[in-house]
Amino acid sequence: MTDTGRSYGLGMGNSKGFDFALERIRSMVADVEDDAYLLEIAWLYNRIVLSGSTEPVIDLSYELVMPKEFVGLCVSTAMDSGFIKLPAKGSNGGVISKKALRKLKQL
Repeated sequence: MTDTGRSYGLGMGNSKGFDFALERIRSMVADVEDDAYLLEIAWLYNRIVLSGSTEPVIDLSYELVMPKEFVGLCVSTAMDSGFIKLPAKGSNGGVISKKALRKLKQL
């Protein structure tokens, strides 16, 4: 992971800030077949992509302290489920879909 000096948390640049999204997903059972888990993955992945990450799967695996292979599988499954849009040409990752945002509101 390339350290950009940015914080992905709600601390607005303060690495000591509390990140509700990370705490919520850490409290869940990591399951590539669980839509609720994949929605959280989509939310966090979107945030990392929008921050300008050039390696969003690796950065997300670092944030979650999980193997990049598992995180990559989760991201791929979330894309297949329509929770993350396919990356635009020349971009480093896709963004969260409207379908995922609607489902997140229902949780």
